[in-house]
Amino acid sequence: MVNLRGPVVALLTPFDASGEIEWQAFKTYLLALFSWGVRRVISNGTTGEFPSLTLNERQKVVEFVRENFQGTIINNVSATCISDVRDLIAGTEGFADAVLLLPPYYYSACRNNGLCRFFVNALSGTNLPVMLYNFPQHTGNRLGANLIAMLLDQGIAVQGIKDSSGDIDNAMIYKSHFPEVKIFIGNDAKVLEVLQKGLSGSVTGGANPLPELLIAIQADFQISGNKAQSMLRCFDVWNEFRETSGYFEIPLVKAAMGARIADFPLHVRPPFTPIPAEDIDRIRSVIIKCLSDFRTIAACA
Repeated sequence: MVNLRGPVVALLTPFDASGEIEWQAFKTYLLALFSWGVRRVISNGTTGEFPSLTLNERQKVVEFVRENFQGTIINNVSATCISDVRDLIAGTEGFADAVLLLPPYYYSACRNNGLCRFFVNALSGTNLPVMLYNFPQHTGNRLGANLIAMLLDQGIAVQGIKDSSGDIDNAMIYKSHFPEVKIFIGNDAKVLEVLQKGLSGSVTGGANPLPELLIAIQADFQISGNKAQSMLRCFDVWNEFRETSGYFEIPLVKAAMGARIADFPLHVRPPFTPIPAEDIDRIRSVIIKCLSDFRTIAACA
């Protein structure tokens, strides 16, 4: 059984100017994350622009991540076609430690019995640990407690849930109903509240340029909590900048990565557009300041 715990970093997918995956930049990035203390990642996730990748590219990504990252890998196998999900799960075996699966999307407000049918048909027979992914803003289908209970009754061994609904009360319902399931929140503004309420931790794409802060917040909370609040205030500078920037998160985070990794590619696939050149220095200056402030806090006795 894989040890699922936070924080978990949702990987970006670097592209070159022609839109192809930039493998050398990807390798540099993975090695950097590991050197910064990251030990658990999601490949092919929302932050990785998975809807813009072909199934073949998604397979290459998980294989590449396994080759270049020594920690735990959770591979997102979400798709609307059950056959595609099963192919992605088969391709995950031997390369990742767990799979992550959204409800089907496009057809919204589906009934639980139909959603249960989707999950059971997609997941039956896999030996990989399963994490479910609740993101109703994108899928139009909510992963409710009744649905999870139905899946458990059908023998689907759900080990974790990533809740990106933004509603921590929803995560607490999961925790109360399914105490053996690891519950993660995809909300960087609530990283400390998640720990205070006894949840398993955070999953983050936005913190790619600053993963040390999340790692340190969780470590300090577990030991004493003396610095966690100060570290959170430092991290919130970046969170608030992201909220007010007016840009989509993925191109914004890619632009910010250049503050940590020289020449990190800015390129994104449609429907996104890259950050304008005139805004890049301002974005990166926020990362540099947050990192400097964090190091000052961490160095204090």
